[in-house]
Amino acid sequence: MKIGTTGTSILLTGALLCTLSACSSDSGTSGGDAAGGSGAGGTGGAPLSSTIAAPAAFDTAKGWEVEAEWLPQGQPLPYAVSQKAGTVATLDKTGPGYVLTVREAVSGKVLSTSKPWQGPKLTEEQADEQSGALAVPQIALISGRDREYFAVWARGEARKDELHEYKEVVGVAFYSADASGKDLAPAGTGNAEAPDGEFDRPSVLPGPGGLVVTSYGGDSILVTVDGKVSDTSDAKVSLNGESTDPDYLMSFQSAKGLVTNGDDRFGGDGGFGADGGWQSTRVAPPGVEAVLKQESVGSGMTETPNGRIVGAAGTYVIANWLTAGDGLSAVHDLSTGAVRATAPCRTTDTEYAIRVQGPRSSAGVKPTLSPNDRFLVKGGNVFDLRTGKGTCADDGQDAKKITLKAVGDDGTAYGLAGEEPPLTPVSVSAATGAATPLPETTVLPDAMAAGAGLFATYAGTDTMRLIVLGLKH
Repeated sequence: MKIGTTGTSILLTGALLCTLSACSSDSGTSGGDAAGGSGAGGTGGAPLSSTIAAPAAFDTAKGWEVEAEWLPQGQPLPYAVSQKAGTVATLDKTGPGYVLTVREAVSGKVLSTSKPWQGPKLTEEQADEQSGALAVPQIALISGRDREYFAVWARGEARKDELHEYKEVVGVAFYSADASGKDLAPAGTGNAEAPDGEFDRPSVLPGPGGLVVTSYGGDSILVTVDGKVSDTSDAKVSLNGESTDPDYLMSFQSAKGLVTNGDDRFGGDGGFGADGGWQSTRVAPPGVEAVLKQESVGSGMTETPNGRIVGAAGTYVIANWLTAGDGLSAVHDLSTGAVRATAPCRTTDTEYAIRVQGPRSSAGVKPTLSPNDRFLVKGGNVFDLRTGKGTCADDGQDAKKITLKAVGDDGTAYGLAGEEPPLTPVSVSAATGAATPLPETTVLPDAMAAGAGLFATYAGTDTMRLIVLGLKH
């Protein structure tokens, strides 16, 4: 799908995780010089040449951009932002492999480039461009640590040697988000291998402890930043006094264990928590019943822990809670379960499935934090983690559904209203929850860095690019 300057279609995001680098390549990516180089306007070889109709807060004449000529049509652009390091990571496809380039977010100056990384071999389905399968690597941020890492990961197949059959894998390479220099080796690499040869509806879920690769068949594999691979497919987790299987759709590795959902077979939300650690029954928001009692035919009175995780960002998880009214959503600290903010409405589930998300898939847009870690957005909700207040921009009779993609340090969030074209670009105030329509030609930021916004767009061309614009002061 091509994205022009209308801004009225949700960009293919792939986790909102990727783009291209400034390294030159035989595949035609335009970019920049090696680490430490400088180009026009001091942007490290990535001068701004495109013009887009960005929201008024952004300076369309001040920024940088990189093109992704190697990126197949319809595949999501790989990029990620480290707020702590103030850097943006992009990918470039070269003959020897994929090169990760890390730039200073505001200036575009190249800080580091990696050695080429060879991802796993594409499966037959991935090699078929008409299949719609995800065929390019993605980048995930591993945050919540003393040092943040960019995890470059890709789905494919690999084998030990010619005497073994191919098995489906998710290959991962981890790079420090604040490193500098050329031809950097990864901090660790590992392959999460499907125990039965193939993953069934796999997901990749980043957390402070690394990447968790899951699938419907019960596969659960952790890859940590040092490259250690732990297959916990047959392991149970202890939640709210019960032993249960981890939720293959929502399992995030914290520094203190796996945080996941409990079993919801009795019709409640099932509860959630850290394996053997904090539990949802002890961290329910004020005024919310931690355990739900329900009379059912054949089972009599059942008690089910309330609450269910629907997404995660940084060191937080977002959970929906059942109430007597329309429900409530809350942001919880990943390490302790403590409630950081609540909103008087539920929020949409996030999808972490390994696939190319549909152009209007609101579930494919991941929760995201502001650069200063104060605001978190998901769906139409904006949470202020400092005040503990959350707002619901799309709550109310006949209100269009809003999908927010980015939020700045001032609490201004950006997204799209509606589920069918024409979609309306909007900005939302964290203070009031009010949504303001923007001109239909507005191109919205897909992510924010301190002092800048990131826009993944075709900008009226045939080549996807990442455009980074500075904020007006």
